[in-house]
Amino acid sequence: MQTSDSVTANSADTLFYDGQCPICSAEIHRLQSQLDSELHCIDIHEVQDTPVDRERLFSELHLRRADGSWLVGLEANVAAWQHTRWRGLANVLLWPGVRWFADLGYRLWLRWYQRQRALR
Repeated sequence: MQTSDSVTANSADTLFYDGQCPICSAEIHRLQSQLDSELHCIDIHEVQDTPVDRERLFSELHLRRADGSWLVGLEANVAAWQHTRWRGLANVLLWPGVRWFADLGYRLWLRWYQRQRALR
């Protein structure tokens, strides 16, 4: 996993995740084993300066593209998996019809995550 104290723009995408969330950490571990060099994973807890408000980053998954644009939530997750050999399968989550269920699953998980984070 690549981490950095500097989260300045570079030639790679950057995924911000909560390293203290067991589900997030497990997902990043799976992702890390298959990543190309064009995605950097940053544990929000390991950096001092973040490009947006820290609480906003904790609110849901954020991915900053190399061009400086942002993806949030399901789109960020799919974009991260596009840096693996599973890119085509990840894109299925954005198909009409499938996306509705994928969004629902993500929102349910997000509610659970936010409740767990509030208990810490």
